[in-house]
Amino acid sequence: MNPKVSVVIATFRRNESLDLALSSLGEQSYSNFEIVLVDDNADAEWNAAVLKNVTKFRKAFPNIELRLLVNDENLGSAETRNKGIFNSDGQFVTFLDDDDVYLPNKISNQVRFMVDGDLDFAVTDLDLYYDDGSLAEHKTRKYIQRTDSQSLLTYHLMYHITGTDTMMFKRDYLVSIGAFPPIDIGDEFYLMLRSIENGGRFGYLPTCDVRAIVHRDGTGLSGGDGKIKGENKLYEYKKQYFGRLDMKAKRYIRMRHHAVLAFAQKRRGKTFAFIKEGIFSVLSSPIACAMMLKNRRDKAGEV
Repeated sequence: MNPKVSVVIATFRRNESLDLALSSLGEQSYSNFEIVLVDDNADAEWNAAVLKNVTKFRKAFPNIELRLLVNDENLGSAETRNKGIFNSDGQFVTFLDDDDVYLPNKISNQVRFMVDGDLDFAVTDLDLYYDDGSLAEHKTRKYIQRTDSQSLLTYHLMYHITGTDTMMFKRDYLVSIGAFPPIDIGDEFYLMLRSIENGGRFGYLPTCDVRAIVHRDGTGLSGGDGKIKGENKLYEYKKQYFGRLDMKAKRYIRMRHHAVLAFAQKRRGKTFAFIKEGIFSVLSSPIACAMMLKNRRDKAGEV
């Protein structure tokens, strides 16, 4: 089987990195795919820059179908991705952020895995790099031991089965669950939660064919005050599931929440807030906090 795959890219205020993202698709070993690029800039100058990248790609890779959609107004990442999804026609849908890249076998490895397992959605591992090219973290999902809905829910609430670039869906399943909820900060978390709760067949492929960028300066929707507000909102949302979790899982979730806030405050240069959130994290679950920090250091050292 050689099913068609749609790669959806939402782009906003990126130029050189978008060029690199597109170029990585030109090097894919899998041939039956389309690119649905949705320009969310809503600005004539940026629209022209995106079109220039598209023209360059089409000239370099004339056999790869690339459709460009342009938003009349800025819709944000979730609704922009949804526009790409609903304008795609592949049997499977995957995503590429406009500042990340695929390795050559990303689509091939994941779509074969999906077909072989008759899966509705799946994820892979993820390599996170800083802007300067140094490795931030090699993110694996070794915690996934079972794939029933309750186990997946617990894993997701505790560890976050996220990384939009690593996700692949059967298009029909993705459309049936309503695609991304209209939330720009953490939209991938809520999409995965929605996918799990709707009982789709899930698979984890323990390989990494994605290089994602972590911006040290905390710019964009995932940085600054937006990061803090989004994390607090997410934690409050998670609390509705606490009745389905044991005490160990709940303590871990509290610990992780404060740890994330601590690192966010550190990136913002807020020393007092960093120390405060760090203390809350340790008090929530001292052993789990120490293990999480150790694992992050170990994973950053993996190649």
